[in-house]
This record gives sequence, C-alpha cells and structure tokens, in this order.
Amino acid sequence: MEAGTATAIVQLSTKVSSIIWKYYSDVKDAKSSITSLANEIQDFSNVLQKFIELLQRSSKIPVSASLEPTSTQALTDIQTLKDKLKPGTGDKAMKRLGKRALKWPLNKKEVGEWVERFARFKTTLTVALNTDQTSLTLNIDDNVNQLKQHQKAIEQDRLLAKLPSAVEASFDSYHRQHQTHCIKDTRVELLQQLQEWSASHDRPIYWLSGMAGTGKSTIARTLAAQLKDSKTLWGNFFFSRSSGEANNAVKFVGTLAYHLANVSPLLKESMCEAISLHEDVTRQGLREQWRELIVRPLSKVRLSNRPTVNIVVDALDECGSDDDIRRLLQLFVEVKDITTVNLGVFVTSRPEFVISLGFGKIPEIIHKNLDLRDIPPHVVEHDILVLLKREFGRIRLERKLPEWPSEHDLQSLAQRSNCLFIYAVTVCRYVDNIDWNPKERLSEILDSGHTGRGGTAELDSMYMQVLRSSLSDGRDEEEISRLCDRFKRIVGSIVTLFDELSVSALAELLSVTDESVDAALNRLHSVLNIPVDKESPIRLIHPSFHDFLIDRRRCQDERFCADEPLMHGELFGKCMEVMTTTLKRNSCHLSTPGSPPQDVDKKSLDTQLPRHVQYACNYWLDHLAGARPDSRTQLGLRDGGKVHVFFEKSFLHWLEAMSLMGNMSHTVLMVTKLASMLKMDNSHSLQALVEDARRFILSNRAVIEEAPLQVYASALVFSPLESLVRKCYQDQQPTWLNRQPTVERRWGNRVQTVELDHEASSIAFSPNGKYIAAGLWDGNIQSLDAATGASYSILEGHSRVVTKMTFLHDGSLASVSRDGTLRLWEPVTGVNRSVLNIDSPGSEYPLPFLGDFREPVAPSLSVLPMGDLAVLCLDGRLRIWSREQNSLSDSILPDFKTRRLHGCLPQGTLVIESVDARSAELLLFDINTRKFEIMELDFHYDTVAISPDNVIALSLKDDWKIKLYHVVARSVSELGVHSQRVEALAFSPDGSSLVSIGSDETIRLWDLKKQAQSLIGSVVSYKHPAFSPDGKQIVTSRPFSPNILIWNASLRASEILTESPPANIDMVELSPCGQYIATTCLGKENRLRIHNLMDASEFVLIADCGQVLEMSFSPDGKRLASASEDGTIRLWDTSTWGDGVILGSDLHSVRVLDFSPDGKHLASGNEKGEVWIWSPVTEDLQSIFKHRWGIMRMTFSVDGKRIVVGSSSSGSPPESFLDVWDTGTRQSIYHTDQVKNYTCVAVSHDQKSFAYKSTEDHVIIYNSETKEQRSISSSKCSALAFSNDDKLLASRADAIIELWSMETLQRTEIIHTGYSDGRRLSFTADGTCLETNTGLFQLVQPEVEGVPKSRSAWRCHDDWMMEGTRKMLWLPPDWRSSEGLKHHNGVFVLIRERQFRCLQFTQGGPVPGIE
Repeated sequence: MEAGTATAIVQLSTKVSSIIWKYYSDVKDAKSSITSLANEIQDFSNVLQKFIELLQRSSKIPVSASLEPTSTQALTDIQTLKDKLKPGTGDKAMKRLGKRALKWPLNKKEVGEWVERFARFKTTLTVALNTDQTSLTLNIDDNVNQLKQHQKAIEQDRLLAKLPSAVEASFDSYHRQHQTHCIKDTRVELLQQLQEWSASHDRPIYWLSGMAGTGKSTIARTLAAQLKDSKTLWGNFFFSRSSGEANNAVKFVGTLAYHLANVSPLLKESMCEAISLHEDVTRQGLREQWRELIVRPLSKVRLSNRPTVNIVVDALDECGSDDDIRRLLQLFVEVKDITTVNLGVFVTSRPEFVISLGFGKIPEIIHKNLDLRDIPPHVVEHDILVLLKREFGRIRLERKLPEWPSEHDLQSLAQRSNCLFIYAVTVCRYVDNIDWNPKERLSEILDSGHTGRGGTAELDSMYMQVLRSSLSDGRDEEEISRLCDRFKRIVGSIVTLFDELSVSALAELLSVTDESVDAALNRLHSVLNIPVDKESPIRLIHPSFHDFLIDRRRCQDERFCADEPLMHGELFGKCMEVMTTTLKRNSCHLSTPGSPPQDVDKKSLDTQLPRHVQYACNYWLDHLAGARPDSRTQLGLRDGGKVHVFFEKSFLHWLEAMSLMGNMSHTVLMVTKLASMLKMDNSHSLQALVEDARRFILSNRAVIEEAPLQVYASALVFSPLESLVRKCYQDQQPTWLNRQPTVERRWGNRVQTVELDHEASSIAFSPNGKYIAAGLWDGNIQSLDAATGASYSILEGHSRVVTKMTFLHDGSLASVSRDGTLRLWEPVTGVNRSVLNIDSPGSEYPLPFLGDFREPVAPSLSVLPMGDLAVLCLDGRLRIWSREQNSLSDSILPDFKTRRLHGCLPQGTLVIESVDARSAELLLFDINTRKFEIMELDFHYDTVAISPDNVIALSLKDDWKIKLYHVVARSVSELGVHSQRVEALAFSPDGSSLVSIGSDETIRLWDLKKQAQSLIGSVVSYKHPAFSPDGKQIVTSRPFSPNILIWNASLRASEILTESPPANIDMVELSPCGQYIATTCLGKENRLRIHNLMDASEFVLIADCGQVLEMSFSPDGKRLASASEDGTIRLWDTSTWGDGVILGSDLHSVRVLDFSPDGKHLASGNEKGEVWIWSPVTEDLQSIFKHRWGIMRMTFSVDGKRIVVGSSSSGSPPESFLDVWDTGTRQSIYHTDQVKNYTCVAVSHDQKSFAYKSTEDHVIIYNSETKEQRSISSSKCSALAFSNDDKLLASRADAIIELWSMETLQRTEIIHTGYSDGRRLSFTADGTCLETNTGLFQLVQPEVEGVPKSRSAWRCHDDWMMEGTRKMLWLPPDWRSSEGLKHHNGVFVLIRERQFRCLQFTQGGPVPGIE
C-alpha cells in the first residue's frame, strides 16, 4: 500500500465522519449506532496514520506494502459508505417535514456490518504494522511470512471460537466414540443407495424415517463416516433428546458453520469474513444464521468443478421445538439455490406428524423419502442375524466357548427382535457382561416370556431381564429393597433428566457420592453408556429404555418402574437446594457492572457455575411442572415455601446466572409458566411476588442479557418503588448511586419497551399470538417473540418503507411497500413465497387534498372473507389479489382515486377513503356486488378503525370526539372525547374494545359494551396500535423511533388510572452544587419552578411574567438570574428564595444571560444589540455596551475583566461580528466582522489570547498583545476552552472533543463524547478532566503530570452512565436524553420528551471496584 492511497483513505474517512456527526446532531434516535460507527472509522483512520508515519521512516515494509488489495477495498468501501450516508430526502419533503425528514439511513444490523468491516481492516493493518515494526527492529525479513501466517491463524481461531458449536452433536465426537456403525454385510443395499444419492443428489434432500430402535442413527453414523473418508462430508449434526446442547436448534447452524470452516482454507477464510462482518448473527434467528453463516460463505467461495458434498442430520424429531423443525426443513430446501457446490442434506427421524407434514409441503422434485418399515422384514432379520453372529462369535472367542450358540438360537433371537436393531444390541451387551456366564444369560433370554405387549414385547422382556439380573443372587429382601430404592433414585433420575449429566455432576445434584452413582450403574452397561471419565455424560444406549422404564404397562416390575412425576418432584427439590446454596452475586468475577457475558469464557463459566448448577438453573421449573399438580404445594409452591424463599433470596442471582449462560429469554417463559401454575392457587403472596418478578424480567430482559450485573443496578434502580422484587433486594442496589431516580410507584400497563433495528412503520400480531411483525422504514420486517420481546428474525426483500402488513388465514404474512411490491412470506421460516409488482418501483403519486398539503399514497392491504386481498396500489387504484391465481385484478373502482384503504367489514364490504381536489369522503364498497355507496357524515374526521361486528370508529377533526358508525343501522353514536386530536384508533379482535391514542399524550381503552373508558397510560407521539389475537395486549409504535411499546389491555376497575399528562418542560438549569433545578414550561403555564433535590420539594418561583426567555445560576450556586418576556431581569438568593430583585426592565427580548466565572458580574444581551452588566452583589448596573446587531453569544474572561460579545444580523446570510471589551474601562480591545456562523469563543486564563470560530471549518486564535492570528481546522465547532495553564485548547464539534497544543497547534487527543448536546466545555481545576453537560472526560495525558485521579469521572454516553471508561448504569429508553443534558457535581439532568429526570453519583473518587 502506498502512502498516497493511505492519505486518500484518511481524508475520505474524515469527510465521512463529518457526515455521520451531522446525523448525530439532527437525528434524535440511533445515537448509539452513529457513535459506534464514527468511533470505528476514527480508530481505523488512526491506524492508517501510523502506517503513513512508518512509511516515512522506511520504505522497506514488506507486509504493509503487500496490502494493496486491502487498501483498494477500504477506499472503495468508504466511498460506498459516503454515498449511502448522503441524505436522499428531496427538497419538498425537507420543507414539509423539516429535520425529521433527515433519517439515519442504516439499521443496527447494517451499522454492525460496517463496524465489523472497518474493524477487520483495522485488525489487518495492525497485524501488518506490528509485523513490519518487528521486522525493522530486528532485521529479520525472513520471518515476515511466518509472522503473517501466524497472526492470521490466531485471528481465524478467535473468530471461529465465537461460533456456538455443539461438540457433542458431531457423529465422531469423543462422547459418541462408542456408538456403533453398520457392520459388514448389513444394510448393504440401503447403504449403496445412499452412496449413489450422495454422489449425485438427483434430489438435494434425502429423508430416512423409521420407528424407534430400527437403526436410523446407526445408518446415519455409517453414512457420515463413509462420506468423511471420501472427503464429501461438510457438516453433520446428531440431535439427542437427552443432550442439553443437542436437543434443540440453538447451536445447529453454528456447528455446521464450524464444520464448513474446517473443510478447506478457502472456506475457513470465507467463514471468518462472515463472522467478522456479522458477529451478532449467532444471537439471531435460524434463518439469519443460515443465510450469513452457510449460504453466503458457500456462495462466495469458488471451488473447482462444483464439488458434490453432503450434510448429515440425525434424529430431527429430537430437536425439541416444532417451530424449529419447520424452519430447518425450509432452510434445507434452500440448498438447491447454492450454485458453487452441489450440496445435499441427509435427514433421519421418526415419522412424527410435524416432520411428515413439513416434507409433504416440499415438492417431490426436491426430496426423496424412505421409510425403514417399507424394507421387507426378511431383509432386516437377515441383517440382525449378521449382527448377532458377529457379536456372539466375538464373545465365543473371548470366553472360549466352542460350538456356542447354536444357529437355531441366533435365528430365534433375530425373529424375536421384531426388526428392532436395539433389541439385538441390548441382547449382545447383556450376554457379554464380564461378571456372568454368557451361556446362562442367553438361556435366560430364550426361556423368558413376554412381559410387554405389542411391537415392543420382546424388547421389553429384554430390558426386564437386564434389570432383574442387576440384583445379585444371595441378597436378602431388605438389601434388595435398598438396591431398588437406589436404582429408582439414581437411574430414575437419569431417565427423567432434561439434559445429560456426568457421574460427578449427577452426584452433586442428588447430594450423593460418586461411588454411590458408580455402584448403582455398575451392572447396567447393557442399557447405559457409562464413561470411564467421570466428567463425561452418562447416556442411554437408546431412548426406548426411557420409554420402557416410565411406562407401567411395559415395565411391570414395580421395583424398577420409574414414577416420572415423583422423580420430577424430587429433582425439583434438589435443583432448589443447589441454587439457593451456590448462586451468588458476580459469581464469574466480571470486571465492571456493564461487562457482557461474552467476557466469561466457557472454562471459567464451568468452573464458577459447575455443570449441576447450570442444570438446576435451566430446568428447575420443568421439574416442578412435571410433578403431580396435587404435590406442588408440598414441594414448596406455596406462601413461605421453597419457591417463595427462592424468589426472595436467590432470584437476582438466578437471572445473573441465566444471562451468563446465554439463556435470559428463557427466564421470561419460565416465570410466565410459573405464574400460570399459580393462577388457581391460594398462595396470594407468592402469586404477587411471581407476577412482580415476571414484570421485572420483561422490563429488563434486554439489559440483563447484555450485561448480567445490571440486574443489581439498572434493573433494580429503575423498577417501581413498590415492586416486590425491588423491596426484597433493596440492599443489593449500587452504593455509588447517591440519589435514586424518581420512578413510578407501581408497575403500569406498559409491559415492555422493545428496541428494534430501525423505526417501525407498521405492526401486526401473528394469528396465534406468538410473534409480532414490525415493518421497518428501511424495508425490512423484524419478527419478535411476543412473549419475551426478543428479536426472532429479519425478513429482507423490500427496498423501501413497509407501509402495511397483514396475516392471512393460513398464517402467512402479506406486506406492501413504497418500493411498489406486494410480498407473501412464510413468517416462521422467513421465506419470501412470492413477489408481485403493484406499480413501478420508486413511483409515488401525490394526491390532491384539502389545503396545501399533498400526501403520496401509502400502499395498503386488507384481508377479504375468502382469503383474497384488497390492495391499494401506489397509483391510488384499488385492486384484488387472487390467492388462487396469485395475481392482481384490474382497478375495481376506476373512477375514484383512493387515498386510504381502512379495512374490510365481515360481509366483504371495503371501507375506502376517496379524494379529489376539493374533499375526501368515505365509501362502502361491496366486493361481491361491486356496488358502492358514500357514507353520509355531517362531520370531518381524522382517523378510522373497522370492527369485526360492522362498526366503524371515527375521530373528529374539530372537537376530538370519537364516534361510532353502525353500518347495518346506518346510524351514528358518540363514544367519548380526548382533550386533543386523536392520532390513532384500533378495535380488539372481538370488537368489544377500542384503543385510542391522542395528541394529549394518553392511550385510552374503551369498553364498548359498558360504554366506559380507562386511561391505560401516557405516551408521546406513539401510533399504529394493534391488539393481540386474544385482546389482552396492545402494541404501539412511534414515528422516527426504533422503540415499540407492549401494553396490558385488560384493566380491573381498581386499576383505572387518572394521572394527567406531565408538564411540557421548555428550559432546564442545574445549580453548580447540584441541589436545585430550575425549569420553565411551554404553553400557558409561564412559570419558573424550583426543584430541591435534597428534600424532593418544589415550588413556583415566579408566575405571570410572560415566558421566561433565559436563566442562569451563578458559579457558586448562590444566585439565580432570569430574563422574562415582559422585559425584566430578576435575581434570587438561593439560600432563602425570597422575593427576587428586579435588576432591569424594558430590556426587550433577552437572548443571552450569563454570570462571569468569578460570579462578580451578570451580563444580559438582547435582540437590540445591548449588553447590560450588573454587579450581583450590589445589584448595581455597571456597564452598557451597544452593538449594531442582536447579541448571540457572550463569554467572560476568568477574572471577569473582559467580555467577548458575538452579534449577528437577521438577514440571509447573516452578518456576524465579534467584539472584545474591557469591562472596567469599557474600551474595545478587538473587533472583527470576519466571522461566519459564529457559535463559540474562549478567553485564555492570562487574558492574552482568545479563540473563536470564524468559518465553518476554522477556529481563529488571536493574541491581543502580539496581534498574531493563527488558526486550526475544526469543523462545526460549538464550544472552546483553554486549559488552566493555557497550554491546551479544547474544541467541541458535535460529539467529538479535540485537544490542541497551543505551542504547535497540533491535535493531541480526540475524545468521543456520545452526545452532541450543549456548549459547556471547561477543564477541571486539577486539569485531569474536561467537564461538559454530558459529564467528565478523563484526559489521556493529564495537564498536571503525576497527579493521581482523585475524582469520579462520571459521564453519559449513549444508553450508559459511565465512570471513566467503565459502563456502570444502563439507561432505559425513557431515560435517554433526546433534548439535552445538564451535569454538575455528579448530578445529571436528562431531558426527554419535555420531561426531566435526575441521577446523582458518588463524588468521593473513582469507584474502586464493583459489587
């Protein structure tokens, strides 16, 4: 790479950063995404700068010089990003919508991809630089290539380690080493067929089905081994019901991806690139994982001759989730579209209904099936006989038993097997027991009768023989009874467990010794795989042993039959005991309260949370649910019982542990299930605590998932005051938070706030209520788990905003977009089934409308009674989509231009809004008769909603009433009224309720039967309400916000809320001591209000003086000055808050009001260009300075002897001037009119220099003694500050602070603040930090060398409160400042949605550690 290329990339990176920070200033949401991308680009640029410096030192840098392809790609990528970030909003839209038309164009996923891309570039360059620097230092050029390869290998290993791989799921894993393959001369014809299929893939999917014990897994293992030998096995996953990591699909794709990466260096490189670009994909849905980790890496790699390769998937029926099985089957279908390799998928399973149905939906041209039951019985018996002959031949030789057994005996065993290979395997293992005579054991089997019935009779008899023989002869009945009790306790536990445990883990869980477990299992090797290694899991030889042991009809000896509900109850008790005695706070020693669970590697996790503890955390509720319902009270499900104590003492520790294990979403389902178990119970205290815990998890799942220790910080701190969980764990709250934030008293009706990848434009619940589909502004559709709020999958296809979605009767999803397409989706799998053009992509047809407002058509949908769709197209025409023909009709109302499609009434009547140049009207169009009528309304309406029982709700434009139009009766009734305009309406699915959202910031629920209303809660600008299918929940979204809210829709009378909306805060000022907050409000309440944070009191300081224009606290906090609309400036003593002193009146509109740093002067600047200066102490007027234009900015010197005044005209472009005055002599020291867009100025402490922004990109530094003028380049500077010794100058531009050496004018440091709020910027007294409204920022090289950090450097950064570089407290969405921040003395005032919230942190020095 040449220096010129690197320089070009650096310059372009700077431009891109500037564009990004522009978005930060003008876009409310996506702050975190913007910051992370800007920071990564800046880090990348810094590495490039080091490369340039290295090149200047030496031209002999072989590794870096070889990075030309990397540099070219980086240059291309950053240019692409620059083009993508250019605002594409048209001038008309900007004029109409203002700044809200400027939208951040990247969603979270895209930002993550760009961040990872630049991180990868940075890593590559860093490795190269380190290598070259080592080479230059040691002069060892011969080792350069080795160093490069070594670094590359390390990086690849690091990336591959991020894949969630299930080691036990591989057919050749250590845990499966004793599992058998097909022996020679068995399954010959079948294996030949499979070999032929695997070499050609005439159909890409092969499904082998069969009942339990028929040898499916043995065939799969044999095929996998053969394919591995021929190097055509590229992946495999063997599901197992008894394995925690192989009984679900969580690690399925990650395991296959890991296998693929180890096939070839090319695939490894492609896979590592995919992981680098999409590191978060492993936490997303199966479809996203499959696409990013399987399809795309395979599609990118170019291999010779398009090789034919295979993936083997065994026991799909043991996956554990029907939904996951459906998804996997659909994903398997997509292998046909991969063109770089000829990939086939071999699948085995029992013929379960969900799998049979899934394969039934796959075209036969894609898959072939074989049911093992279709193989003639004599063929199977022959193979079983071959197996028996081989195994008994081995036993005969090892035991030296000539002429044994007879051919007749073997034939008899083969016939008894009933075509079940597991029978033959169990017989062989039973006879081969070293402690017994093989002849006697075989005779026992042949002489025994059937103990079971049906097709498993012989297998049941064999299992029973194994169990009875485990009881040695010669024991008395009491000893046998003890042995049977031990068997039931230990073996009964093994077959009841939801995951496999090792001998040592099982012993720990059951509170017995390892020796006791070994003794209980010693004679059961015929049915159990018992490893020598006590840390490896105990496994059933076959799942049929579990089925036998728990079924009394099959296991007819009560001494062995496992009472599964009883075992569940006992295991529940053991799990409770383990958790309450071992779980503790910060069990894995995370370094900060904000540390992610990824900071704990698997080895550390398994050490701190041993296997039996992990098992207890994951499955305690499943065992409780499996116990007999009438025994649960005795087990501890009652007030004061084990469960109650667990929630009071260990609940938070359990959540922490579940987060560390990556199972946080599962806790929502577990506690919800527990709450449902308690509904019919009389344990009222426990019911209340569990319900409170459920709300606690729903509100905090996302942050605990991101940072486990936030369960003791953010989760507790922001929970309601009367939350039972908060009360139980009051002593766990952080000690570094001096003042608790003001929160709600109790849980409201808002259940969750869910953060999406992008702003939502439409919302719909799935018919079964399991999923929420959110159409996004970037064209994607995000699927969420309705129970947990976790993101499930992303449906990609639309290129522009999704304007409407609806679920069809069969559960499929239809969506329309401004890209001019209608798409049909399979929402579970994410497959896009069809695409129809509803107009030319990108076209918009603006409609004439009343007034000057012209609105483009928003494509819409409505489901018709027969399953077809009414589609509003971009041209304003209405068409019908035929489900049967998958096509659109011609316009059904050619004479009308439709502005909105509101919905369809039950009998097939569409409710349509038509518009012409003069008016809009509602039409009722009968889809069957094709006739329409115009609704006769005597009022103007805003919003419309359609009910399922022929009622249309309309909100009125003028008086904000809600009226109901009864279609059948053609009558109108009045429902109620909001205090302001109604923004949105929606009916519940049964039509009994109506939800309304108003501009008065309320969301109301109307009971149509009782004609009553309930205030559910307060929201700001939220729309798009949608009910869940059962009508119990409502979801709402907000324009230009990535958040959606989920509400409870069912209210009891005692829960009806009556709170009024909060006041609309206009201005906020925080006193320097952090004790007082002064606020003013918008609207009619022109009051100056004081809030005392010490005693939580508040009072009105002044009223009826017109709007307060400016206010300011003195530096010592002893005085407050205000300037009002009535032209008065008042001054208050904060120690008494008595009557304020009027310093001046008739001062016109004051624009600036500020104290000097020493507090001896108070200056005001007004729109007439006057600067008035008073003494706050004597209250006398000291000086008046007059300027030509209105005052915009004022800055005092440190001692108050000089004042810098910026004034500006109101013209376009404005004329700006800068004047420096001596406040004592009133003499002008400096004047210039060479100022454009003046925003800030700073005066040095020695008063010799001052700096000010002169143009868009430059800051002028002027020395009043030497008259020397210098400049630095600082784009969009909004604040300046000199260090205490004047050696440094700090400049702030958006969310970046730059430090400059006053000697060289070179930039010495860059600080990313996370917020662009405020013009406040100063150095702390000790010079170690910069102080801003967002908090304190520690300097890398403090002004005073050697001074230890003696302060707590608290600051707000995106959604975190940080102490230095440590994340300490996560801020919920409602607490993230969108309209400003104030900070003094550890107190933070966060302003959002015209409300303020406060936090106060310790100031006694850096927090020494975490709790």
